[in-house]
Amino acid sequence: MIKSKKIYAIFGFIILLFSLSVLLVKQHDRKEIIRVAQEWANLSPFPENANITSIEKQGSAFSREFQIKFTAPEKEIRKWLSDSPGTSSITPEVNGGIEKYSVKPAGGAQFAEVIYNTKKNEVFIRVYWS
Repeated sequence: MIKSKKIYAIFGFIILLFSLSVLLVKQHDRKEIIRVAQEWANLSPFPENANITSIEKQGSAFSREFQIKFTAPEKEIRKWLSDSPGTSSITPEVNGGIEKYSVKPAGGAQFAEVIYNTKKNEVFIRVYWS
């Protein structure tokens, strides 16, 4: 009986360590995706009150794509867009409440865009290389 409790305890400890390592890797991936997306689209750090609602990574050994969505107050988004080298000198395409910034990619990327939904105060960033 005691032997089986020790086995369960060891097994539980191993599962806990694995779970913690997965969480740490995901947090590192998250920070790296944000850093790379900001570099590839030539963007400043996100607004202080930005709430990142999604981060996606896609691709293979021959391509990589990152997509990030965040919300923030309109005033902060506007300041961020004007402070970011990638968007500051661009006149966006406007369609309803959607502003699309076709950004000149940097850092080896082949594509970069920033889409600002003014009705939702939501920013969508998409960058990739292939």
